[in-house]
Amino acid sequence: MVSDLSVRFLISEMKSDQSECLCVTLLLLLQSSVSKSESFQVHGPAAPVVVSPGEDAVLPCYLSPSISAVDLEIRWFRGDYNSPVRLYQNLNYNTKIQNPAYRDRAELFLQELPRGNVSLKLTDVRLSDHGQYKCLVESVDHYEDTLISLAVRDVSVSLHSPGGGQTQLLCRSEGWFPAPAVIWTDRDGHDVTSLSSSTVGKDSQGLLSVNSYIPVQQESNIFSCLVRSTQSKADGESQLHIPSKYCIE
Repeated sequence: MVSDLSVRFLISEMKSDQSECLCVTLLLLLQSSVSKSESFQVHGPAAPVVVSPGEDAVLPCYLSPSISAVDLEIRWFRGDYNSPVRLYQNLNYNTKIQNPAYRDRAELFLQELPRGNVSLKLTDVRLSDHGQYKCLVESVDHYEDTLISLAVRDVSVSLHSPGGGQTQLLCRSEGWFPAPAVIWTDRDGHDVTSLSSSTVGKDSQGLLSVNSYIPVQQESNIFSCLVRSTQSKADGESQLHIPSKYCIE
């Protein structure tokens, strides 16, 4: 028969073991929770962000799950990692190594960082801003990134000689979706679009480019080409002065 002392010892030992097991379990759960909180993914849009010169652009980028990014490092850059478009680290912007082309034009939505929104806003977009941007988010022992494409619409007009003594003007514009409308006017503001012909192509990103041709058939030597979105107010316009020797009677 087991003595009272022995029984108390066994119970005490069992309780001690259970307590130890409980402690270990809680510790493992805590470690698992910390590890999970530091793990995240970075997402952006699959389609390019399309704007016209002079407009503002927002390049969407966010964390999944939507954990706070306040204490993380957020680096937006193009080709050069060490010359970022915008760098946020240690709870503040770091402007010492910022690409000078984006100074005073690139900002994060700081009030959105607690919700995992690390998007970039570019103001007064230029043609040189066209291209890919990397959104890189880094914690102490984890980092993720994604690429976002910015397409800046451009319009140009040039002389085109298809042969046979003909002279045409070529109006070309890229970075559209859906296909835009092209409007030609002469020096007096008359719509001469009916005299033109257009072709539409698609690039590797699914964006459309338009080539519009119009013959030079009159004394008027100033032509304007207006490329207009069919969905928004964004327009692109270019004008070309044609020397008289190119005009066809």
